[in-house]
Amino acid sequence: MPTRPPYPRVATIIPVEKGVSGSTVTWYELRADHPKAGTLISEHESEQEAQDAKARYEDKEKE
Repeated sequence: MPTRPPYPRVATIIPVEKGVSGSTVTWYELRADHPKAGTLISEHESEQEAQDAKARYEDKEKE
């Protein structure tokens, strides 16, 4: 089981096109560098959901 990431936590939102060519949908992946570089934390259907998840992930009050 991975350890808890150290603070300050930093995450990046990456837009990803999913689906077949001509009929794609954009999803947003939340990625962090713990425990390995580019670790997928979560996937979201909207950029706003991804922003909310990023804010929760980076929140120092969760310590």
